[in-house]
Formats: sequence, C-alpha cells, structure tokens
Amino acid sequence: MKKTKKLIVLLMALLMLLVGCSTTTSKTADASEKTKIRLAAQATSGQVFQFLAEDKGYLEEEGVDVELVYINNGSDAFSALSSGQVDVISTYGTGGPLIQIANGQEFTIFGGYMIIGATPVFAMPDTVYNSVEDFRGKKIAIMRGGTPDIVLKGILHDAGFDLEKDVTFVEMKRNPDVMEAVRNGEVDFGAVSTGFELQIAEAGMKIVLWPDELWPNHSCCRMIAKTSWLEENPEAAQKLLRAYLRAEEAMQEDMGRVVELTVENLDMSVETAESFLLSPHMIYETDPYKNSVITMWKKMQSFGYIIDPTIDIEDHINTSNYKAALDSLMRDYPNSSFLKEKLMMFENNNL
Repeated sequence: MKKTKKLIVLLMALLMLLVGCSTTTSKTADASEKTKIRLAAQATSGQVFQFLAEDKGYLEEEGVDVELVYINNGSDAFSALSSGQVDVISTYGTGGPLIQIANGQEFTIFGGYMIIGATPVFAMPDTVYNSVEDFRGKKIAIMRGGTPDIVLKGILHDAGFDLEKDVTFVEMKRNPDVMEAVRNGEVDFGAVSTGFELQIAEAGMKIVLWPDELWPNHSCCRMIAKTSWLEENPEAAQKLLRAYLRAEEAMQEDMGRVVELTVENLDMSVETAESFLLSPHMIYETDPYKNSVITMWKKMQSFGYIIDPTIDIEDHINTSNYKAALDSLMRDYPNSSFLKEKLMMFENNNL
C-alpha cells in the first residue's frame, strides 16, 4: 500500500512537471510567433497610433511586433518600401504615394493616419490676404508632391487659376527652406507640412490659410504597403489595423498621454507636440477614406500631376483588411459606440 501511495505521488509530481514544461514552451512559441512589421514614419510628427498602441499593450495583445523606422524624406521612404526595407509607410501624405503609383510602383493604400494634417499656408505679417484671389500673381514656396503642394494646387485649380500662368510655385527640398524663402522675401507665401506652426510664429510670420477650411477631408497621410506584401500578409495588416483602431479609440479620452508619448519618442517640447496634436486642423483617422483618395487622384489628373490614363486607382486601394479588422473588433466589443461610429464612417467614405 505504501509503495502504491509513493508511486501515485511520484506520478503526480511528474505530471505537474510536464504541465509546467508545456506551459513554458507554449509561452515561448507565442512570443516567437508574433507578426513582425517594419513601419516607416517621419520623426517630425511621429506615429501616434503606434506610440499609444505600444503604451496600452494593444500590439502585444494583437500579436504584432512593430519596428518603427524614422525616415524624414518622402523619396527615401518610397524607395525603402519599394525595396522591401520596410513593409508599411504611414506619414508621407497621399499625393506623393499617388505619384509613385502613377509612375508604375505597385503600392496599395489600405488604411489611414491623418485625414487632414495641419499643413498651413503662411506669409510675412504685412502680406495682404483676404481670399484665394490674393494668391493670383504671387510666388508660393512648396515641396513638390507633398500634401501642402497638392492640396493648395487643387484649391487654386478649383478656383479657376491657371497654375502655369496665374501663380508661380517655387520648389524647395525641405520645409525649413520653404520658411526661409518666405522670411527673406524670395516668395510671397509658403506651405509646409505638419509640425511647423510654432516655428512660423517664432520667425515672425503669420498663417493665412488652413487648406482643410476650403477642401475638407482632402486626405493627408495614408497607410501604404507594396501590393504583393499586402496580398501575402492580410492577417498582418489586420492585426496592425486592429491595434491602431484600439489606439484611435483610446485617443478620444487620453490625448494628454498621446502628447506625453510624442514628447518622449520624438524628443520635442510639449508646446511643439501640442501645437499639432491638439490642432483643430489635425484629424487622425485609421479609415482608408477611399472616396477622398479618388478625389485627390482626379484633381491631380486635372492639373497634370498624373498623366497615364490606363491606371485605375481603385486597383491600388484596399479596404477589405480595414473592414475585416473593424468587423472583428465589433464582435469582440459589440457595445463600443466608437466602433459603431467607425462602421458608419466606413460606409460613407469607402462605398
């Protein structure tokens, strides 16, 4: 009888050891099975969905490991995406990627980041500005292909301007060059990307126009991947979008934390972070906004940025992964008013 009891105790101990080993192996396997994504963003404005999704543990919960790569130049970011150095880019506008697509790059838009992005048009304080008519006959500094360039040209084109005769655009390589050109009188107006509002004021200049006031939801930064990567990795895209959708929801109640994370990650002042994060001219949206992208494509065709008539831009916009991510979150959180609103937005902006 004693031998039997000893045998039972020994068997139970062995069983517990095996269970412990099994649990440890499982945890290790889960960690190794995380989906890895290399995502490029600009260090001037960062990627707040990424910051918050990491901070809140959403990436961990969704099983995705994101390596954030800072690339400040759009051309370098497009090259990195094309060559496979990164899998996704998210803060490089809409117009620039559309030009890449028009030039034959197999890129696909599958989500959003900013739908408008606080891209001001500015001038020296004594410059007269009452309406877009005051741009007529003037010189405007821009960075070709960026959101400020394309949105302003779209606004002027719609206002009846001949962009070759009625206004002169002076192309610069960097946003600081645009600001300097205005400050030294080389041009009358300038248009820059997100994050320069305070610098404009500190340089003694004034903002005369926020483009979203005349072209709402014009489409700023989209999330873009190589078409082949997206076809081969739909689950990765959906995991990323789930995490970012959850981060977008958390932003509704925790913008203070978003400011803190941006300051920490980008090593910038609180004032600079707040100037664009809390701006009424900045709207963060994970939604692909297909209809807005198509509108921008057509406007760019109208003023000669896109010439090839054989490319169907709808072939380069994927909304199915975003919808799958949204639907799966709705099943997990059926009472979320945020997700219900996002579903309505999706139907309005993409169908």
